[in-house]
Amino acid sequence: MTIISFEHQFVFIKTTKTAGTSIEIDLSSVVGDDDIVTPIYPPDPRHRPRNHLGPDGEQRFRNHMPATEIRNLIGRDRFRDMLSFCVEREPVEKCISHFHMLRNSPLHNKRGSYQHSWSEYVEDGQFPNDIAKYSVVWNGKRQLIVDRVLRYDRLARDLPALLQERGIPDFRLTSRAKSEYSQNRLVTVQEVTRSQRDRIHDAFRPSLEVTGIDWD
Repeated sequence: MTIISFEHQFVFIKTTKTAGTSIEIDLSSVVGDDDIVTPIYPPDPRHRPRNHLGPDGEQRFRNHMPATEIRNLIGRDRFRDMLSFCVEREPVEKCISHFHMLRNSPLHNKRGSYQHSWSEYVEDGQFPNDIAKYSVVWNGKRQLIVDRVLRYDRLARDLPALLQERGIPDFRLTSRAKSEYSQNRLVTVQEVTRSQRDRIHDAFRPSLEVTGIDWD
């Protein structure tokens, strides 16, 4: 999903398995009627999409849209003048959450066709790396295109503080969207082997370098 608030001058870029759906549900109720809020799947009665279609009725803004595409649509100057942000998560925890979604979500595992074990998931290497959503390669070097990358483990503190700056006081993250995907626990952080951890961190090394977050 994408939320672009012209009223509060911010752009939220949704990343994978970082409470993005919960954030968009709660933000949907506090941003303005003229702001852009893209649909979520499955729909939630607490969430009201708006202004995401073009004049021809075609989808203009969409779920999980990279910052570069948002910038192209609203214009570089306007994007630069707004506060853009996303959320990132420790890579192993992010992959565990992604694995549980693939196994447990009826939207992603229709008729139970995805039956990979955790070991097979890691070996397959199809990890939820979102580096292309919040960075670009410029003159041969990858650099952030967003103003801030919030840490998932500090979201309850840092997101309200950021929104306070944007004129939204007393924001609280109350939604727990898609939490049911992890109720059937198939693997825990403690069960991840050193070689599996190294493989995941190796795959996420570019995003770790560009965000500058030290998860240790």
